[in-house]
Amino acid sequence: MKNDEILDTEGIETEEEEKPSIFRKVFIMILGTFLILLLVTYFSFNPLIENIFIGLVKSDKIDNNIVNINSTNKLVFQNNTYNDLLNIFDDNIEREFKVCLVGNIEDGDYYINGIYTPKTFSQTSSEVVSEFCDKDTIVDMHSHPLKHCLPSEQDFESFKLFKNINNNAIMGVMCEKGRFNFYI
Repeated sequence: MKNDEILDTEGIETEEEEKPSIFRKVFIMILGTFLILLLVTYFSFNPLIENIFIGLVKSDKIDNNIVNINSTNKLVFQNNTYNDLLNIFDDNIEREFKVCLVGNIEDGDYYINGIYTPKTFSQTSSEVVSEFCDKDTIVDMHSHPLKHCLPSEQDFESFKLFKNINNNAIMGVMCEKGRFNFYI
C-alpha cells in the first residue's frame, strides 16, 4: 500500500485528498489583489477612459425631442428638426460634422425650428473645419466620436469667437445618437 492510500472501514483502498498549502492560498490572494489594483489604476488614470466617463456624466439623453441643457433649462426640437439632425448624423457616422440650429429662446429654454449645415472645408474622424454659423443661430453644434462628449480646447476657442456673433447662443456636442452636451 502506498503512503497516500489508506484503508477505509470496509477494507477498500481510497486516496486521501491533498489540501492546497497555505503558501499557495496566500499567493493566489496576493496575485488576485494585485491584478484588481492594476485594473483599477488603469481605468482611473487612463485619460481616454476618464474623458468618456466624465463626458457621459455631464451629457444628457434626449427624451421625446427634449434634452436638458442644464438643471433648469431644456432644448426642444420642433418641426422634425431632430429627425433632420439624425439624418445628418447617419450620413457622417465616420467623421465629425457641424450644424447650426435656429429657433427662439423663451425663459432660458431653446426651441429649435430649423437646422442647416454651414460650408464645410474638411472633416475627419476627430475634426471638422467649417464656416461660422450666422447670427440667427442659437445652438452652434458639432459631433464628436462615439461617447466622447467633452469639447476640446479648440471647441471652446471657436465657441468663444462665435459668442461675439450671438451672445445668447450655446454650444452643443452630439456624441452619439440621442446624447448631447451643452455649454452656455
